[in-house]
Amino acid sequence: MRKCICAILLLSLVPLGAGAQVVINEIAWMGAPPEGVDAKQGWRYEWIELYNLSDAAVGLNGWRIELYREKLDYEIALYGSIPLQGYFLVGASERIPGVDVNYANLAGKFANTGQRVVLKNARDEIVEDVDAREGWFGGDNDIKVTMERRFPDLAANDPENWGSSRNAGGTPKSQNSLFGKERVLSLSQNPGFSSSDAIKKEPFWSSFFETLTNRIFIRAFLFALVSAAAILVLRQHLLGSLSQDASSFGARRD
Repeated sequence: MRKCICAILLLSLVPLGAGAQVVINEIAWMGAPPEGVDAKQGWRYEWIELYNLSDAAVGLNGWRIELYREKLDYEIALYGSIPLQGYFLVGASERIPGVDVNYANLAGKFANTGQRVVLKNARDEIVEDVDAREGWFGGDNDIKVTMERRFPDLAANDPENWGSSRNAGGTPKSQNSLFGKERVLSLSQNPGFSSSDAIKKEPFWSSFFETLTNRIFIRAFLFALVSAAAILVLRQHLLGSLSQDASSFGARRD
């Protein structure tokens, strides 16, 4: 009985989704021109950033990124490796800070109206799928801010898990400005781009759903649930033992 209870408790502590995981982390679909470059030339500096959630480097040889609208628009072959808990930047110019793979032909391949972005591994398996064909989940072409992911361990295809960067030009090869932040500020209320400091409140169900999908919350809930079940089983076992002892004692007295 004790071994069974210990096994249940240990299983509840195993991290959800353990294992290597590379995610799409930030997309400069509008282009982010370096300092000194005319903003109208931003399309020449489009880029996409990957992030490695795991605790080991991941080889990217044979991996690729595919861009779709009605059909395949463009395919980006990847090579090299992405370090543990590190970034990998694919850009259209070597002038993009920190670029790992330079594809000049990538310039202008991101559609301003939105696209589906698919990351595939060397086995042709879909690793990440961001379907934004009805419109990008964040970013702004006028002020050149990128589309950033809020929680890398939450769903890639959830619009609520993305937003517009708080930094002009985005955050290539560094932590997103929206990392770990819930969707509470609209772009027009962003202190970096507006004088308004007002906070836009999201509906209760939105924050409640995000809480439910938070990995830490799920693990804590499962641990509490399993602990409660273990206590009930142990209590039932002890009551059964006491009942048997009482019966044995009564039999001896008779």
